Amino acid sequence: MRWLVTCLALLVAGCPDKPADAPSRPLPAYSGHATELFDDAVEPAAVGLDVDRSFAPRSDALLRERAQVSDAVLRVRVATVTTKQEETGATFTIGLRPVEKLHGDHPPPGETFNVRIDKSSASQGIMKSFGARLVNRPFIAFVRLFVRPDGDSELHFHLSPDSKEMVSAVVDAISLQRLK
Repeated sequence: MRWLVTCLALLVAGCPDKPADAPSRPLPAYSGHATELFDDAVEPAAVGLDVDRSFAPRSDALLRERAQVSDAVLRVRVATVTTKQEETGATFTIGLRPVEKLHGDHPPPGETFNVRIDKSSASQGIMKSFGARLVNRPFIAFVRLFVRPDGDSELHFHLSPDSKEMVSAVVDAISLQRLK
């Protein structure tokens, strides 16, 4: 009986204060410029709505910074899209399956991870128009984990087209960061 009490005491003493899935690193707050970089949005060009045909990813300062400060930059495919209709509007949950890690030491765990687009996202129209047709579509996902005011963490993201130009721009941005 004494060994059982001792084992339980050791087990409890060895338990961390944080849940097992809690990040072991300090996380930034989701505010200020971070809300521009990780805007929980899908670029229109990523779904074929190329408004600005002269856009060059290599010259995009936001893309460069987004790539450099992301927890991970991943080539992904959409696995699922679900819609929840609420009084305040629709919320979309997109299940993403990583295909290739382009950069980053902290990709989301698991075979898939979810991102949310709520009523405040500039991508509401894209989601309403494309919805489930996004399943299997490839994207470049820029993801970063942030701390919420209540102490929990939340993942924010930006989805870009999965193109040779975009991948090349990400590789260039990461190379520039390593030179610093």
